[in-house]
Amino acid sequence: MALCLNMFSLPNEHICFLKAHPQTLDAYLQGELPEWEPAKQTLLNKVLQLLGSKGGQTLPSDWPCTAVVMIGPTADHRNVDLYHYILNDTEERVKGAGSLFQTWLDIHNHDAIKMDSESESFAFQSQQLPALQVLLSVLNEQTVRKRFDAWLDIHNPDYLPLEPEYQQLCQGFERFKLNLAKAIDKDLGLMWVTQ
Repeated sequence: MALCLNMFSLPNEHICFLKAHPQTLDAYLQGELPEWEPAKQTLLNKVLQLLGSKGGQTLPSDWPCTAVVMIGPTADHRNVDLYHYILNDTEERVKGAGSLFQTWLDIHNHDAIKMDSESESFAFQSQQLPALQVLLSVLNEQTVRKRFDAWLDIHNPDYLPLEPEYQQLCQGFERFKLNLAKAIDKDLGLMWVTQ
């Protein structure tokens, strides 16, 4: 079972490449060149390339040379349903950018790009991030606390959270908002992996 959901921003072209070559993901995360050789150029590959397909047969020239920096809140397998609730103000399954954490809750019911056959990596292209930014924009400290309390009323009504728990949630979402805004300014997408 995966322990943490780690999020980072990256160019759309990198998302396309990593989807086509998921075996290179670990090297990408570490900022190392992968042991990878492009597939032999078949006639079909050449035609797709000419038609503008972004199947990603060439290693991106701006491949990271240092470890990728994670930008999201600290979500793990024990609290991903809480993060889904805080983001969407519901336990129900949602469509669009709100399905970010839902990829762990229901791997067949979300709007993210499935990046690998094991369903451990997902992505949103840059065009999807403004909708996520709208959802995050309402998450000030008061709203995060209110939604955390509402989630607790449903799942563990006798539990009284400590102030550091509230602070950790609020700071995690605030950091995510700031980093997501930077990604949007640079026209980057978002990928999340389970490790």
